[in-house]
Amino acid sequence: MQRALLASLIALAASACAYRPEPTELVKIVDSPSDVRACTRLGEVSPVTPTTPGTHTQVNVGFGVTLGKSTFGRATDDMLEAAVALGGTHLYLQQVSQDWSLVRGIAYRCGPGVVRQETAIRAKG
Repeated sequence: MQRALLASLIALAASACAYRPEPTELVKIVDSPSDVRACTRLGEVSPVTPTTPGTHTQVNVGFGVTLGKSTFGRATDDMLEAAVALGGTHLYLQQVSQDWSLVRGIAYRCGPGVVRQETAIRAKG
């Protein structure tokens, strides 16, 4: 009995150590600009995207805004993948419409390893 319990505890511990999160699972999704104010902006990772569920037909509503072909879940996955590709740690969903029906994804890198812009100063001489 004790051996069976010990074996099951060892198997449980080994399986917990084997879990490796996907890179997209490590990106934190935020919706407030204050969450990323001390971070480095890496770039926009999506056009303006509807947050409503379901499949949408492609509609150009002007000003470069296109309501896309996918659900918001798929669009969020695409934003996360693009944020990872840029080296982002945070995905900021910027509110575009008053009622949050339209958002834009922007990738940021926060915390240790924040990308800093270096300026070269050249002296005449």
